[in-house]
Formats: sequence, C-alpha cells, structure tokens
Amino acid sequence: MSFLDKLQHAWQSQRCATPGINPDQLLKVARLERRVLFWGDIFVVLTFLFVLVLMLRAAFRDIHEDWPWLFSAVSDVWVAGFVLFDRWRRRRDAAHADEPLLAHVEWSIKDIEHRMRQDRNSLWWYIMPIALGCMIPPVLFFAMDYSKRPLLASLIPLLFTLGGFVVTFTFVHLVMKYGGRVALETRRRELQALRALRESLLNTEE
Repeated sequence: MSFLDKLQHAWQSQRCATPGINPDQLLKVARLERRVLFWGDIFVVLTFLFVLVLMLRAAFRDIHEDWPWLFSAVSDVWVAGFVLFDRWRRRRDAAHADEPLLAHVEWSIKDIEHRMRQDRNSLWWYIMPIALGCMIPPVLFFAMDYSKRPLLASLIPLLFTLGGFVVTFTFVHLVMKYGGRVALETRRRELQALRALRESLLNTEE
C-alpha cells in the first residue's frame, strides 16, 4: 500500500466528516499536484545539468579565452542545486506514513504555503541567477576584446545581445507571474479546505 493510499484510508476512516470537504477529491488533487511538481523539478534539473555540461565544455575548450562561460555554469549549478536542496528539505520534513492523520494535514498545509512563497520569490531564486549567467559572459568577452576591435563593432552586438536577454527574461518573469496568479486561487481553496479539516480533527481530539 502506497503512502497516499494509507493516507486515504486513514482519512476516510475518520468519523469527523467536515461539511463541504471531499477527502477523496482533496487527495486526488494533492496526488496530481505533487506528481506534476516532482516531474517538473526533474525536468528543470536535467535541463540545467545538460546546459551545465555544454557551458563547461565551452569554457574548457580554451580556458584562457573562454573562461567567462564558467559564470553560466555557476548559474546552472545554483538553480539545479536549489531545486534539489529544496525538494530534499521538504521531503525530510514530510510526515511519515505511521504518523497521525493530523500530522499529514499539517504537513500538506505547510507544503502549500511553502510553494506559494516560492512562487512569489521566483524572480530571485530562478530568473535572476539564470539571467546573470547569460548576461555576464558577453560583457566579459566585450571587456576582453575592447582593445582588439573598434568600439562600435563590439558594443553594438553586445547591446543587442543584452537587450534580447532583457526582453526574454522579462517575458519569462511575466509568464511565471501570470501562471502563479492563476494557480494561487486553486491553492487558496485547497489550503482553506485543509485548514477546515485540521480544525475538525483538532476539535475531535478535544
């Protein structure tokens, strides 16, 4: 029997049915959301590990000339490491299968609240490090070639490159912000239902 099956069995065995709450539906939503988030995190980590390999290959092809690509590699390590550390920390703090149902409800509430905070701070944890990793190398290459080429011949491509990155990452930020607003209402409803169930369980224990 899986963890969610045990949780469902424990949930359905409670005598304190809370009006307006469908435990089966809540469990299905939680199961689907956690699977989507898990595979989404796996995809993000694998993508940045792949880009990391490319950046390291580009940097070490001629380390004396191409070392600025190491900044891109560092940004990839930051994002992938943050995703893995955050998932490990949440998994470590998760309620165990043999704990009371109230502990699982409490953990689910904290997990949703954590994801909501993470969505609000995605600019600093995800977008900004990636943007800096993409924009710093061109600036360094420009500084390294400053005395070798005419100013306009190197400055204009740099400005176009940086402008393209600014537009791209601004668009990504707006899309993520919009997606966060769309998901916020669903999470608020789920959070409200879990809090109501927690209150019901607390009242039953009393």
